[in-house]
Amino acid sequence: MDIKVGVSNHHIHVTREVLDILFGQGYELTKKRDLVQIGQFAAEETVTLERNGKTLEHIRIIGPCRKYTQVELLERDNEYFGIKAPIRTSGDLEGSEWVDIIGPNGTYHALESTIVADRHIHMSAEDLITFNRSKGEVVTVEYENGVILDDVHIKSDETCKLELHMNKDEAEKLGIETGMSVKIC
Repeated sequence: MDIKVGVSNHHIHVTREVLDILFGQGYELTKKRDLVQIGQFAAEETVTLERNGKTLEHIRIIGPCRKYTQVELLERDNEYFGIKAPIRTSGDLEGSEWVDIIGPNGTYHALESTIVADRHIHMSAEDLITFNRSKGEVVTVEYENGVILDDVHIKSDETCKLELHMNKDEAEKLGIETGMSVKIC
């Protein structure tokens, strides 16, 4: 069974408290477009990231607000900032890098917030059964262009819809695009 690929650019997730700092008390994100994962959306709002005197502007916020603030960089962003944000699963932030997040109303110093997201497959509870897999399992996949990749993590919760995510840098190096298909080996 085929799994669709979604290529992810750098973006951030924020808590309610951080959104208030960046945009003002009680501010609500404006939906630009829905994402495949249930309830998630790309917001109209963007922020600026700053580290070591360098800035990246127009970094999209992904809504809704989360329980933790997380900055997901690309490998090229690591090089640009001169940092080593680790490749990690979402939410695994202990010991990760920091950046300053700048919004129109304030700046948030985001300690242990910054990673490069690992490649992963979102699966619903039904998908886990269909594919005979388990949450947290690590699999090998083959893309329709013949590329084979190991170390693909399976994520599952009530918001998951079947989709493989990988970051834009890795996808470009391998000739992989959003909408392509992949199979678990």
